[in-house]
Amino acid sequence: MLNTKVVKVFYCCSDSVQDEEMRQKLEKHLSTLERQGVISNWHKGMISPGKEWKSEIDTNLKTADIILVLISSEFTASDYHWDVLAKQAMEQHRAKTSRVITILLRPVDNYWKVAFPNVKVLPKGERPITEWRPYDKAFANIATGIREVAEELTDSAFPTKKILRWIRVIVILVAKAAGNTFIYVTRATFSYLFRQSRSRRRSRVSNITVKFVVFLILGSIFLRFISEPPDILEIPSSAPKPTSNLRTTVNPTGWIWIGMVNKTSGSLSVGQKLVLQPSNPKQFPSIEPPVIPSLGTIVTIKNEVNLMNEKSLSGKKIVKFKKGEKLVILKVEPFSKVVKNSPYIKLKAQVRQCNSTCNK
Repeated sequence: MLNTKVVKVFYCCSDSVQDEEMRQKLEKHLSTLERQGVISNWHKGMISPGKEWKSEIDTNLKTADIILVLISSEFTASDYHWDVLAKQAMEQHRAKTSRVITILLRPVDNYWKVAFPNVKVLPKGERPITEWRPYDKAFANIATGIREVAEELTDSAFPTKKILRWIRVIVILVAKAAGNTFIYVTRATFSYLFRQSRSRRRSRVSNITVKFVVFLILGSIFLRFISEPPDILEIPSSAPKPTSNLRTTVNPTGWIWIGMVNKTSGSLSVGQKLVLQPSNPKQFPSIEPPVIPSLGTIVTIKNEVNLMNEKSLSGKKIVKFKKGEKLVILKVEPFSKVVKNSPYIKLKAQVRQCNSTCNK
């Protein structure tokens, strides 16, 4: 059975423009994981208007599964980020309620490691992102490391799979070393045989020919074993197999229109009613109940709606959800600028299609 847990990723980033640009770039590299329903992202830019920002950050930090600490000189110089957020993140890491991963953005004094002992550092080799060319190589390396941690948190069989992979690597290395030794011994043996005198070779030509053929046969068998080792360490066939068809293995994830709210209140709040505008049926709420849902809420499609791969109007359609289908809410955000003097705010929600384990 597929795991339905969504790993919540919290970005702990300084307020500098450079750091925020790198955070946005990293978020794009993690978009595949988010689209597959493996992770959901949260950062301070998602705080709704009118909300108390410190309270929102504290709440989302304490409920995060993975905390990404983006290290830079601006981060270490900020009293709030260094003394408050970093300290709280490490307390959760030690209590094993969250997993802290440090992301090295730019070169900085190694003093920062004192505050993050025994914590995974990315990119690989602790090379800052700015020392990679191009930067995308560093971000791809970081995304791979985060995927491994997410799998470890959600897949109970992950430790066993990891051990089997390491054993397989060791077996292949040992087999290659043995093959090199075999080749060396074979060459030495033939060298010894052909160094004998010409007269003795003539008298023993038949024996040498037989030995030569035997060595060729054994060598070809051994080399084939090295190049194509038997899959004796493969994961049992009962384990789920990868497939190129994403929809058969992962419930579709994307953005849908959910409706509009009256903006006169000045903020968005869970439970706020969606506006029913009789003059324009296309802008009716698409979900039931017709209110702003909280994260993790299961809603029912009220009116047919398209699932888009992006929040923007330029996104591509993934699939159409019909009336009665169940969806899990991952995020709710305004998605377009409101027309001047309009009393409404248009909303979209990032959702994941329910599977058989979803309850009403």
